[in-house]
Amino acid sequence: MKLRTKILWISCIALLAASLFGDALILRITGKSLKSEATIRAYQSFYEMTGELEQGLIRNMDADMRSVYLEYYFKNLKDDYSICFLWVGNTEETNEIRQIYNHTALSAGELSQMDFKSYEGDDITYVDYSRDNTDYVIFRMNIQDKIDVYRVVPMAEVQNNVRRLTGYILAITFGVAGITMLVLFIILRHILQPLQELNETTKRLAEGNYDQRVVIRRKDEIGQLEESFNKMAEAVETSTRSLEESERRKTLFMGNLTHELKTPMTAISGYAQTLLSTKISRENQEAALLYIYEECGRLERLSKKMMKLLELDQDESLVFVDTPVSRLFEAAAKSCEVILREKQMTLECIEHGEHFPMELDLMTDVLINLIDNGIKASDSGGKIILRAYDNCIEVQDFGQGIPAEEQEKIMEPFYMVDKSRSRKSGGAGLGLALTAMIAKRHNISIRIDSKEGEGTRIILQFV
Repeated sequence: MKLRTKILWISCIALLAASLFGDALILRITGKSLKSEATIRAYQSFYEMTGELEQGLIRNMDADMRSVYLEYYFKNLKDDYSICFLWVGNTEETNEIRQIYNHTALSAGELSQMDFKSYEGDDITYVDYSRDNTDYVIFRMNIQDKIDVYRVVPMAEVQNNVRRLTGYILAITFGVAGITMLVLFIILRHILQPLQELNETTKRLAEGNYDQRVVIRRKDEIGQLEESFNKMAEAVETSTRSLEESERRKTLFMGNLTHELKTPMTAISGYAQTLLSTKISRENQEAALLYIYEECGRLERLSKKMMKLLELDQDESLVFVDTPVSRLFEAAAKSCEVILREKQMTLECIEHGEHFPMELDLMTDVLINLIDNGIKASDSGGKIILRAYDNCIEVQDFGQGIPAEEQEKIMEPFYMVDKSRSRKSGGAGLGLALTAMIAKRHNISIRIDSKEGEGTRIILQFV
């Protein structure tokens, strides 16, 4: 059962229950009020009749004269609901009852068994009586200790009025309930429509359509729910796209790695097979062994960089220490001393006492990679400049430069601007990828300023 249907049924049942309870309470109060009014009118009529009867009776009349007078009076009264009994005799033993007037089904014995109560403290008493599904109020008064006068007042008109009122109230109640159900149905459909849309959007999101959003039309709790859903959907989409991109990069990474490993491994295997199966000169043997040594060194460097990338890809926290730039420059210069000397290049370090929070070994690797790339891109006898200023560290070379369309790609693993030159120099395109990852862990932004034929400036800006 839908939520809208449940709310509609619960609301209608609650409304009907409350209305019927109210109706019952109103009918009960109204019925008592109508009965009380009818009883008061009947009492007043009975009081007037007994007063008139007392005025016409002479106290010293004998029983026969009283009987004649009472018969005459009640016959002229022509009231089928009045009853009169006359007690005849002077002592309790000789008293007998004489029925003067009685057109009802009640006998003197039945009336004497009824428990009459005083009405407003006077001589008139009354009792409630029910017969054949009709209610009655019976009034009684004793006149001159000899005459019992009764008036039976039927409450049929009161009961009929209450029944008619019950019909009217029930008709009104069910009519109002029907109109309320219709109005409630329309309101619920309007209020719950956003939830229906939200449900359908959630289903599409679960099917993989992560770009699904709901339109926020309201500012109440449902509107807040829609806004929260959109934020959740955006977070899911962002996370999913990130995972997909990460998976794509890992796949590409592994493919490139396989390709990079295949070339030196094939060469090493070929040279080793040649050395094992063919007799070659001493000079060719040395050349083959030197190539195998160089390729093994290249594989070693590649594996170290791969391990460093994998380590940095973990979420382990790094401990940063406020370190002088001079110490960083000194460590990088010492590590690059050999390759600088081989290519007859100089490294110029410019700093003014700056210091930054860093993990020294990782930042040393960053500068080594950047200096190494600058050396590879420069001609022999050139110069590399390390410069520190404000919140930046800059590595500048005066080599071939990087084409503008390549500058956004060089930080990707295994990407090389000049593949033949990189492989010739033993590169695999991992140095800048490693640099980018270390910079990211240090919350450092990297800017590239390069022109072909003029050189490249790599700027590391600490935040």
